[in-house]
Amino acid sequence: MKRFPRWSLAGLLLLPLMLSAQTGRPGDPQGSDRPFDRIENLRKVRLVEVLELKEDQSVRFLARMNDHDKARRDLMKERGEALDRLERLIRNKADDSEFEKAFADVAAVDDRVTAERKSFFSGLSDILTPTQRAKMLIFERRFEKELREAMREAQRRRKEQESK
Repeated sequence: MKRFPRWSLAGLLLLPLMLSAQTGRPGDPQGSDRPFDRIENLRKVRLVEVLELKEDQSVRFLARMNDHDKARRDLMKERGEALDRLERLIRNKADDSEFEKAFADVAAVDDRVTAERKSFFSGLSDILTPTQRAKMLIFERRFEKELREAMREAQRRRKEQESK
């Protein structure tokens, strides 16, 4: 099976970003002008490179990853709503039984997040080899570390600029 040239894969991944940037309005939640969207696209491009995916693998893998990312975003939104309920309970000085119910709701969403992650990872066995899945896990750890470091560096620079 022929490997997908890196430049063409990057073009395929970035094409929707470029098109939506032309048609999207600043602040439009459907546009890709948000930094998070650019980070996610970078993550996908780098992951495809690290895994050395063949053309058919990359298409199937990215489709599966996009489905997983949407499910994860939906669950995180649900978790945020559960935490918002906890905040309201605190403000309203709710009784302990109401808090216990809210804790159970948060834990239930956390369980679903974990189940989604496990399902996604185990479901990749029909696309990725065990070595590729291992590389993916290591990549995720490194990417998250690099992202945290970049955010710290940006904060440090901002503080330096403010103090001048």
